Amino acid sequence: MRWSLGIVLALALVTPAQCAEDFLGTVVAVADGDTFRLKTDDRVVKIRLCGVDSPERSEPGYGAAAGALATLIEGKMVHCLQVGMGTPCDSRSKPMSRDRVVAQCFVGDKDVAAEMVRAKQACYWPRFSGDHYRVDGACVRR
Repeated sequence: MRWSLGIVLALALVTPAQCAEDFLGTVVAVADGDTFRLKTDDRVVKIRLCGVDSPERSEPGYGAAAGALATLIEGKMVHCLQVGMGTPCDSRSKPMSRDRVVAQCFVGDKDVAAEMVRAKQACYWPRFSGDHYRVDGACVRR
């Protein structure tokens, strides 16, 4: 079958420009309680945990949240699934936020975002993850 240029261009327009990715690497830096840098085999990727929110640099609790995330993942092998790969945030969150990959991440069999909510260092964010990260007594980001 011979494809016309018009058909090829039409297919290119309906095909997603960026597919969700699966990342495996070592955490090399933690920015705050929900953002970190992951070194894979071929690049360093800035990751934003999906479905939770923690204090920013200028907010109370920033140091404790960043420290808790660093203790949990810094220097460790972490597996991250970008939104669109079967995460609790699929269809609720975009796969990118500014320059960060939005992802559900695991250290071993532990969901990093869930651990941060359990430790009271991040709030669960139903807008982006439904009640997936809901824990009794946890703060909620509205």
